[in-house]
Amino acid sequence: MMKKLVLAVAVAAVAVSFAPTLSHAKKMKKAKPASCTVGTMCTGAANAWGWAPVMSCGADGKLYPWPAACYVKSGLCAKAC
Repeated sequence: MMKKLVLAVAVAAVAVSFAPTLSHAKKMKKAKPASCTVGTMCTGAANAWGWAPVMSCGADGKLYPWPAACYVKSGLCAKAC
């Protein structure tokens, strides 16, 4: 009888150890940001002089900054991110 009780407690402890925690459940509920399409470009927020940084989408779906800027008031810049 004692062996069965110890075995049941051990099985319950293993099952609880694999159960997701509350913090994990909260992380899973958060909405994931929409990833960008590879090769698309966009501009960030413009500074006081009207220049905005240019960013490009990488193969992993993240935006990476380019060493360039675009003058937003010219109307020739890519869409805003």
